[in-house]
Amino acid sequence: MAAMPDVLEASPLTLVRWRPDDADAVLDAVRSSFAELRQWMPWAQTVPTRDEQLVALAEGNAAFDAGTDFQFLFREEATGTLVGAGGVHRRVGPGAVEIGYWVRTDRHNLGYATRATHVMTDAAFAHLGDVDRIEIHMDCANLASARVPEKLGYRLTGTEKREKLALSNTGQTYLWQTTRPEWTGRQLR
Repeated sequence: MAAMPDVLEASPLTLVRWRPDDADAVLDAVRSSFAELRQWMPWAQTVPTRDEQLVALAEGNAAFDAGTDFQFLFREEATGTLVGAGGVHRRVGPGAVEIGYWVRTDRHNLGYATRATHVMTDAAFAHLGDVDRIEIHMDCANLASARVPEKLGYRLTGTEKREKLALSNTGQTYLWQTTRPEWTGRQLR
């Protein structure tokens, strides 16, 4: 049973859970931003085929239902266009989740990643009672991505050496976090 809502309001965005019916829109967004996504995202080292995208969306949908991973697509309210994606991932140990995000290249610098991450953070603390800490990780060279947790008041807790999994990855990862007491009542700056 899913522990997160299927839809999160994040005006000017709406975050909706992954569905296989969204395969074509996801592929369009990935293709339009592939050169940049490839620099930072291990999953974007090749453009997925439609069949691969359908499988990924079906697996994400099943994980959402199982309460093990919560993937969202970011839709622009004004146009209905899919402008990115993100998720709340149970992959950092007990009592914690990791939030990840990306925004298509033609929608950068509109605050979409920050707004979506704020709403996913709120939702994780509101709906996942076992979560007391949320982390955001990104390569140390990905300065644009690092601005998101900084704007939201997450604390930079250190760096960690990791395997280089994408073209621009340095192998050094920033570790940002916030806790339930730190976040409670926090407004978007």
